[in-house]
Amino acid sequence: MSSEEAKRVPLMFQAQIPERGKIQYAGNVEPASNWIDQWLDGCPPAPKAADDKIPLWKQKRVGPKVKLPEFGAHVQTQAYQIRWRLITNSGQDEDVIRPVIGAKGLPFFPGSSMKGAFNRACRTDAEGLRYCGGEEKTDQGETKTVPGILRFHGGYPIDMASWAKRDRLVDVVHGQQPYQVMDNRASHTANVQISLYQPRFKFGISSTEQLSQEEWQKIWSIWENAIAFGLGSRVSAGYGYVDKVNPDDSITPINAERTILSAYLSGQGLTAQLLNKKGEFRPNMFKAVLRGHTLRLLAGITNQTVAQTLTQTIWGGINQEATVGKVGIAFTADEDELQLGEHTYRPKSRPFSMPTYNLEVGKLELLRVGDISKDQKKFLGYLLRFSMLLGGFGKSWRRVHHKLFYPNYFQRGDKPMIGCHWEFLPESEKLWVINNASSLSTIALFLQKTQETAIAWLQSEGYQPNGYVQDWRETWHPQKVQVWGHIAQDKRDSQAVEWFHGNYFAQQSIKNSELTGWAAKRGFDSQVGRIWHRMYPRYVKNKSGKLIRLRDEYIELLTIFPDDSEDTKQFLDFLASKSKFNLLWGGQSEL
Repeated sequence: MSSEEAKRVPLMFQAQIPERGKIQYAGNVEPASNWIDQWLDGCPPAPKAADDKIPLWKQKRVGPKVKLPEFGAHVQTQAYQIRWRLITNSGQDEDVIRPVIGAKGLPFFPGSSMKGAFNRACRTDAEGLRYCGGEEKTDQGETKTVPGILRFHGGYPIDMASWAKRDRLVDVVHGQQPYQVMDNRASHTANVQISLYQPRFKFGISSTEQLSQEEWQKIWSIWENAIAFGLGSRVSAGYGYVDKVNPDDSITPINAERTILSAYLSGQGLTAQLLNKKGEFRPNMFKAVLRGHTLRLLAGITNQTVAQTLTQTIWGGINQEATVGKVGIAFTADEDELQLGEHTYRPKSRPFSMPTYNLEVGKLELLRVGDISKDQKKFLGYLLRFSMLLGGFGKSWRRVHHKLFYPNYFQRGDKPMIGCHWEFLPESEKLWVINNASSLSTIALFLQKTQETAIAWLQSEGYQPNGYVQDWRETWHPQKVQVWGHIAQDKRDSQAVEWFHGNYFAQQSIKNSELTGWAAKRGFDSQVGRIWHRMYPRYVKNKSGKLIRLRDEYIELLTIFPDDSEDTKQFLDFLASKSKFNLLWGGQSEL
């Protein structure tokens, strides 16, 4: 076959090698986008959306009708909405995660996978044997295979519009844990995967026996119990969680029984960017931060092997072997509560757009995927509060949101957006870190209590606190970290925000230092800094004992993992002797 003839072969059928069908290169979105276009062009024509602001499944369709797979009259069906994304790895292509694709190019959820999930969710062995089949012993003590009465027909999209979103199907995964937590020199790359964006699937089950309506209700209850754990891959990162679609098109959440902890929150900052430069609010950012802090906290009380092992038991991952985490995250927000926008800045007169988000109300849930002990559950509660106290979620979480706390930074229009800001809403006031004393002693007490809950969990797993990881960048140990704080009277009372952009005292500066990090420059690579900056809302109890947020006040916090540079030593001396900040936690010298 000539090279010209080879080019006419769709990428889906070309070898996964450079210059052919290889799409696993996040530096260039074109091959993956071409793969998507060729795939959808080979499918039945999709109806065009009438209004981008209305959910696709609620819009009046225009364009030709699509002939989608239909279940027979003998098949019972239910429809479900994927909250965010669905990954079902076909395993067909080396190094590429892409959906299982069936006749006419339509994605589907295999009946075999459906049966496996259903069988695991059966409450008794007898129930599993009746519905799914298996092996049983005869009266003579022999083992025989018994077929189940149910047939699982898999799941298919309700319509093309519920999944064929060309600008959303090219997904990106970018693991940065080693780079940000352990070693700044660790490699980190973005990987392409193809996942379905908020599809609606209809699942079918039939029976070889005539069943009552009550038993069918029981069967669908088992199936919903199964998919409450999430469908497909990467459910611990927020992929694959579903809600039931009712006949009237309303939505019913089905994972309430699995909720370990839920929090209502608001936030704003820089959102993630897909390979096509389109902004997307990605719930997996919550898992990334929570997982990173789990590792930091454990690294301060045990060795590297135990820290990584226990982190993996909660959040899953691949180390020596693949592990399914015991905890998953799910995030929901109404469309009118989450606005995506853009921040434009002009470095050297070249306009550059950065996608942003403004979330007014969202619900974050930690979901039980495996058995969770009492000590693990308590640790997760402190972990979430710890994450909100000292930082935020998503891109640039180590910095305060400059739009809120340093608006003058943007006066000339030539500065990029920096930072984020998150708050727990009053519905989740039990998660507030309370401060009634001007000494900020309650903050110090909370940080100490957080470490104690980590130790209690460690001990419940059969380990004893013994030493700490000394060579990681961000280890939560009093000899490796310092937390400084002061009470700011309002948004403009941040003492530290200008220190990241100029001198903090006389001619002394931490800008572009080991402490604050730097962007890529000629001669050296980008580096993540060793300092976090947070403006945490100040919550107190009033005279009647009611929890309230003081309207204008914040607790300004600096979390520092000192290095050996002279810049850092001078800055710490400044904080101790010439600033309004007080040391709240850590800072112990080595014995």
